[in-house]
Amino acid sequence: MSSRNNNNNNGRSQGTVPDMHSNRSRASFRVMMKSRIKQPQFYWFLGHFFTLYHFVQFHLSIISVKSQIYHYKMSLFYISVTYGIVLYQFYKGGQLKLDITSFRTNVRTMDNLQYFIMLTSLWICSMMTNTIVLNGVTYSPVIYSLFHCLNYFKENLLPFLAINSSLKNLLNNYISRFITSYNSQFLAMAQVIEIICSLRSGMIDLPIALFRLLTNFNMTSILRLCSVVIYMWFFKLRFLQNAGIREITKQYIQQLDQLLATRLPVSILNKWRSYKLFVKAVFEMLPV
Repeated sequence: MSSRNNNNNNGRSQGTVPDMHSNRSRASFRVMMKSRIKQPQFYWFLGHFFTLYHFVQFHLSIISVKSQIYHYKMSLFYISVTYGIVLYQFYKGGQLKLDITSFRTNVRTMDNLQYFIMLTSLWICSMMTNTIVLNGVTYSPVIYSLFHCLNYFKENLLPFLAINSSLKNLLNNYISRFITSYNSQFLAMAQVIEIICSLRSGMIDLPIALFRLLTNFNMTSILRLCSVVIYMWFFKLRFLQNAGIREITKQYIQQLDQLLATRLPVSILNKWRSYKLFVKAVFEMLPV
């Protein structure tokens, strides 16, 4: 009898402690959330989270063009929101000024402003045409969103979650190792994606957009051409600002020239060189 009573008492005490701990954890999480929702950084995190969500949904919606267009537009919208929040913080801190002279200088030097203008412009074009105006442009910002999202979650949300401390430490260590091991590689990948998108925009998308505009003049063809030019303008700013991007772009063009030199007859190769000079001239004419 005594042993059974002791076991019952132990069972009750073992059941009570986790409940109290769980209640304290939930209360702590609620207090934390009330504090976080008052901070712009929390909505910055949500913007990155929903960017990743819609990016994944875009690739899962391979059988529905309508669904892909929706998730494409939402990805552009939420990533634009994150840059807008950063710029708002810069404006409050005096780093971003809206007078014409200062704004033009900021456009040339502030990458957050460059991304915001490009992504917001493409979102507006996509909303006006209800189409995917330019493929591939979300990949680079999504890479940034992934690491921003993971870092914010690890530093600001994970410590307050009502989960087992061992699991919490495991998640913390896993996220930390992932960020440390892959951050530089993914950032380099983002730069390469931007270079590939810019080369495709200038050498493939631009002539196609011009042809469509001449053969089927409507709002969609106008806005698709605008989208290509906007991305080329954005890349020109990145190109002028970042020595690494300039060097990688030069290497890619050299490799492409070498590949075509071994595959194309001289007559076509000469046309390729002329076409490349034309695209370069258009690129240099873009105002920055």
